[in-house]
Amino acid sequence: MKPAASPSREAFLRFAKSFGSGARQTIQVPSTNRSSQNQMSRYNFKETEAKWQTIWEDRRCFAVSEDNDKPKYYVLEMFPYPSGRIHMGHVRNYTLGDVVARFKRAQGFNVLHPMGWDAFGLPAENAAIENKVHPAQWTRENIATMRRQLKTMGLSY
Repeated sequence: MKPAASPSREAFLRFAKSFGSGARQTIQVPSTNRSSQNQMSRYNFKETEAKWQTIWEDRRCFAVSEDNDKPKYYVLEMFPYPSGRIHMGHVRNYTLGDVVARFKRAQGFNVLHPMGWDAFGLPAENAAIENKVHPAQWTRENIATMRRQLKTMGLSY
């Protein structure tokens, strides 16, 4: 099967609807008049991100199932070394892969977008030695921390 060259309006609407109620929302633009009482409040990212990530998880928006009617697409970024915390290089890398995975889903592909850990590399072992912690403990703790950090980014893993 050959996928469409560009996503259709229907594919985009299906994609958008899977992330929310599907209803159109109006965005209030803040007034440029500083004395105005109708200024829009600041974006509460903690509340908003938690709300939508819970909805996505409840709806299993990113769950993978075998669907032979759809063309397959595999998106794999590098597996991080659990030698420390997430940094901006990770954010850039995984955000770009996430955009590709979401785009391909919107085009009708059956997307597999896994996440794993390169836990047996020298960076993790050397970091554990530098921090005077057993490599197994260091690795487990960093994987748990990195998993939490990636989850707060709202990536489609």
